[in-house]
Amino acid sequence: MFEKIVSIKSLRLLITFLLIGSIVILTLTVLTEGKDGRRQIIDMDGSSEERLAGILSGIKGAGEVETVIEYDEQSKVVGVIVTAEGAGNPSVANNLTKGVATLYDIPVSSVIVFEKEQGE
Repeated sequence: MFEKIVSIKSLRLLITFLLIGSIVILTLTVLTEGKDGRRQIIDMDGSSEERLAGILSGIKGAGEVETVIEYDEQSKVVGVIVTAEGAGNPSVANNLTKGVATLYDIPVSSVIVFEKEQGE
C-alpha cells in the first residue's frame, strides 16, 4: 500500500516537472521568434553584413556591394544601408531594396540604397 502511494506521488511530481519544463521551453520559443516564425540570428562581428553583401552582389547589375546593418536594443534589424556599383539603375536599386526588406522583414523605408563609385 505504501509503495503505491510513493509511486503515485513520484508520478505526479514527474508530470508536474515535465509540464513546467514544457511551458518554459514554449515561452522561450515564442519570445525568440519573429512575427513570421523565423528566428533572427544576430552577430556583432560584421559577418552578417559581409554575407548580405555577398548575396546582394549576385543580383544582376548590382556589381560590388557593401552593407551596414543597424540593430535595436533587442537585436532586431531596424535599418540597412547598401552601397552598390549598379544602384544608379532604378531597377537594380529597387531589387536591392526589396531583397533586404524581405530578408529582414523590415519596411522598404528602412532600407537605403546608394550608388557606389565604380572602381572604389
